[in-house]
Amino acid sequence: MIKYLYPALVAGLITGFVVTLFNLFFVQPLIVEAELLELHSAGAAHEHFHDGGEDSSLINERNFLTLLVNIAMSVAFSLIVIGFYYIRGGSNKARNLLKITFTGFFIFFLLPKILILPQLPGQSLGNTTYVQMLWILTTLASIAILTIADKLNYFSVKLLLLLTLTLISIFILLNIDLVLYKTDALHSTFIYYTFISNLILWTLLYLNLNYFIKD
Repeated sequence: MIKYLYPALVAGLITGFVVTLFNLFFVQPLIVEAELLELHSAGAAHEHFHDGGEDSSLINERNFLTLLVNIAMSVAFSLIVIGFYYIRGGSNKARNLLKITFTGFFIFFLLPKILILPQLPGQSLGNTTYVQMLWILTTLASIAILTIADKLNYFSVKLLLLLTLTLISIFILLNIDLVLYKTDALHSTFIYYTFISNLILWTLLYLNLNYFIKD
């Protein structure tokens, strides 16, 4: 049991901490700016500025909770990666882990973002129940399809890379006004940094698990 839990816990702690640092310096300022714009439109920006002065410090409840959530999420993803690693036989560690973590990035981030854009405060997701169900069904369906493809030996790193490039191209075409023309600069920057944050998360999971897993 230790051989499964130890790598997941250590990788989760390191990854969660680094991702939180990145988000604090790059993602959170965009969220705060969006919140201020939302409050300003409601005529409450002045009061928020005075009441929320502690948010300018890196050490506060909001950031601590963000750290805990990122660590918990990273540990959970690490356990998923480790589970699939040993299900696939636990051989050829570096290549096997690279394939699984890259698949995680594809399934849990890239694919859902074709249908559900990352949203800032004040931007509506529409029917949140529908969006949540869509994310769950998309994720489960893609896991099932790629697992079957892997069992049939149709699933390779080259295929995954091709699918990733295809998804990114589709995303750009569907959101060309945001990505290329930057009609909403704040939202465009938020999408870009969210992409980088998730890429960092899955890259660090791969590097840490490749180091800490001892067969």
